[in-house]
Amino acid sequence: MCVLIVPDEMKQSKEYNQVFENYMKDQQKERAEIVAEERVQDRSFLSMVKKSTKL
Repeated sequence: MCVLIVPDEMKQSKEYNQVFENYMKDQQKERAEIVAEERVQDRSFLSMVKKSTKL
C-alpha cells in the first residue's frame, strides 16, 4: 500500500480533482473485473467438485 500526502492547495485544484476521480473510476473497474474473474474460477471449481462427487 502506498500513502501519498497531498497539500490542501493541490486538493482544491479542479485538475487534481478530475485526475483523482478518473483514477478512482479506473480502480473500481479493475476491482469489478477481478471479482468477475474470481467468480468464473469459483464456479468452474465448484462445477468440477460437483461432478467428481457424483461419480
